[in-house]
Amino acid sequence: MYSTASESVAADQRRRGAESPSAPEGAGPSPATEGESETFREAESTTRQRVLQLVVEEGPISAAALGRELKLTAAAVRRHLDAMTEQGILEVKNVTTRRRGAGRPSRRYVVSERGQRSLGDDYLGLVQTALTMLQSAAAPTTEDSHVTGPTPETARGLAREYFAGFEQRWERQLEGVSDLDARADRLSQLFAEDGFAGFTRLVGRDNPLLAMQSTQLCQGHCPIREIAAAHPVFCEEETDMISRLLDVDVRRLSTQAAGAHVCTTHVPVGREKLAAEQRARAAASAEAEQQISAGAGATNESRAANGGRKRIVISPRQQERLS
Repeated sequence: MYSTASESVAADQRRRGAESPSAPEGAGPSPATEGESETFREAESTTRQRVLQLVVEEGPISAAALGRELKLTAAAVRRHLDAMTEQGILEVKNVTTRRRGAGRPSRRYVVSERGQRSLGDDYLGLVQTALTMLQSAAAPTTEDSHVTGPTPETARGLAREYFAGFEQRWERQLEGVSDLDARADRLSQLFAEDGFAGFTRLVGRDNPLLAMQSTQLCQGHCPIREIAAAHPVFCEEETDMISRLLDVDVRRLSTQAAGAHVCTTHVPVGREKLAAEQRARAAASAEAEQQISAGAGATNESRAANGGRKRIVISPRQQERLS
């Protein structure tokens, strides 16, 4: 999946080899040197993949933030960032924050278009589905019918067909996960497993107002971003799929097809928890009222059995006084 990043590791190795003193003529590398070199290359490749994955998930992100997340020195992180930037996998965004004011802007790294392509594109299945649907849309219904082109709803139908496969598989994986937070987190894992680089961000969790707490379901990679850019209905259908899988109304905040670095979907976890609490209180109140009504009904039935008259119990002493 990160073949381009792995190639950059090999390029670094060749460059370091060219700068190092040459070995005596006719003398091959020792087995120990070969083993150490292979171990070093594997370690470098793994680290570079980790750096790239974090940029995919958190970009735009600074070298300092990457170092903190990966527990690496700034020099080690910049070496990987510089190599991937030189190859065109990453690109630099200069960001001026309020804290920095009018000073020097901060360098933040994001995945470039080339880097997105290196992560892989899922066009084969989509094209096969498209050909089938276009053929069906263009096929004549009778012998006298003329062959026509695809209908205006073809793109939407294609999007539905494309995401239907994901929805059917993921729905089974989400069975039994009722908590909305856990369900959103599990869905992000399913997105990641199918090449969308899914992850979640918790928003407003320290806010005392429960309704302000939410989860952002993010996708750091979109395998069909170019098609979605030309046909936004793909993003709309994907959003609808997320809403059905989470069983809650969601809202799309950003998409890569529209130029963002991450596709972000707002999941109103706090609002749903608050609504659930209100429903539980309303149900408890209704049950209490039903019990009270049932008790009042029993009393009325007792009165009706006695002709509607109130029964008065008199003690023997009171009866003597009355007589």
